[in-house]
Amino acid sequence: MQPRILKEPTFYFLVIAAGISLLYWTFNNKDAQQLQIDWQEVEARILVTELTQGYPASEQQREEIESTLVADYILVMEAYELGLQNDARINDILAQKMRHVLSGNVIQPSDQELEDFYQEYLFRYQQPARITATELVFNTQDPLPEPLLEQLANGVGEQDLATGLNRIAGILPRVTQDDLESIFDADIARQAFTTDDATWVGPYQSNRGQHWLQIDERFPARTPSLEEIVDQVRLDWIT
Repeated sequence: MQPRILKEPTFYFLVIAAGISLLYWTFNNKDAQQLQIDWQEVEARILVTELTQGYPASEQQREEIESTLVADYILVMEAYELGLQNDARINDILAQKMRHVLSGNVIQPSDQELEDFYQEYLFRYQQPARITATELVFNTQDPLPEPLLEQLANGVGEQDLATGLNRIAGILPRVTQDDLESIFDADIARQAFTTDDATWVGPYQSNRGQHWLQIDERFPARTPSLEEIVDQVRLDWIT
């Protein structure tokens, strides 16, 4: 009996894509990996779907799960071929996952030990204040016209500014003061975290032009509760 995935048209598209990739690797990479599908993982994903929804997966759902898994395998192989695994964020994720795996073989802390460790090293888990800001870049190194400077001082929104100067606007989401200092300089970063929300902060000169910031939202510094970060605290206790 043929696997259900052979009835799925998407499968043949994926096979063609995989074939092209594998041919390329065969002729260009002596260590080329072969595409190997773990059908037990397919069944595991189907089981999770059935447990989540409370009833058996339909034929269409099963075919979609199979197709998605094949597509994921191909994308992962392509990512490795492009060297995308050599990324600090990916390394952090893998290291974190390995800590979870390895922690199963070591002594686990009690609830009281976790609480004591959390309280002793509370400073580790403190989260700094953050802001979300609109960044406005005027494409000029010359001083801005006085009427425009008055608008910026009065906190006029980017879309309401009356000026013919070329400008580009973007959003800096949930950045810390250290983030801003690394992007701009210490003075701009300090102003952004101390100035009135409406007032534009700037300018910061770069080869792109003049940068100005207007604060859209503030997120105060906080320390998450143990319940929020219990997995991280447990890993820290173990390591």
